Amino acid sequence: MPTWGEDECVSQPADPMDADEITLTVSGSPVRAYRTDAALGESAVVFLHGGGLDSARLSWQPIWPLLRRSATLIAADLPGFGGSALGQTPPTLGGYRDWLLAFLDAVQLPSAILVGLSLGGGVALRTALDAPGRVAGLVLCAPYGISQRTPGGRAGYLAVHAPAMTTSTNALLRRSDPLLRRALRSLLQQPEAITAELLREVKTELARPESGVAWAAFQRDEVRWAGPKTQLAAQLGRITQPVVLLAGEHDRLVPAGELRATAARLPHGRFVPVAGAGHWLVRDAPRTVAEAILSVLPS
Repeated sequence: MPTWGEDECVSQPADPMDADEITLTVSGSPVRAYRTDAALGESAVVFLHGGGLDSARLSWQPIWPLLRRSATLIAADLPGFGGSALGQTPPTLGGYRDWLLAFLDAVQLPSAILVGLSLGGGVALRTALDAPGRVAGLVLCAPYGISQRTPGGRAGYLAVHAPAMTTSTNALLRRSDPLLRRALRSLLQQPEAITAELLREVKTELARPESGVAWAAFQRDEVRWAGPKTQLAAQLGRITQPVVLLAGEHDRLVPAGELRATAARLPHGRFVPVAGAGHWLVRDAPRTVAEAILSVLPS
């Protein structure tokens, strides 16, 4: 296994991912990441979380124990999320692509299987198109960059471009557990997925001084009156690596039909519908997502 460029190891295993927590420097800024040790020759899987209040631990903690013996697992908080400073990284799809390539260099991975959720899926797709040699395969949960519509339509556009919207919404969610539960129910379909621990962790994210700033800037760059700035579907036939696209049956943000059509355009694409799941697939159906990842690992 390559040598890791770690700055600091954290040795207080409060949960399955805390035991693997590290801090490293990428593009001049600190990054909170998680990694497992694996034997030489095993595949490396890099996880990219979603937008909003997400972080590596919030999204990937449920499947970490299911995969840790099958591959080297690496997950990081994107710049401006969780424990990673935004630094000099532009909070745009291109900015996060450049950061990801620098991150792969920092952890000394020539290539990796990329697993992305929503925003992270869009970053993975952009990277696969622009730097195909760094990507061995893709597992994408409701990825950004495929749908031709803006969630919420014109009302969604107005909400994104209202300067005080993010701050006021975060303040309300931080003060009200019922409102926070309602917001989570828009992303999750399984009642048991909304646990007291999840509420606590999301409220921790809400309390960060820069919470939501990078995400709001990303949305302002991407959400246009006529629709999303980035629409990658027509380019994806260039991706020759194996790609698994997963869609929740009740996803209100990324329509399953668009992902099904996209999978059909890919030389080695496969569409996996996930019954009873919403947008936050890895929280609603962790075993299904884990099985999809296992399916692209070299046998």
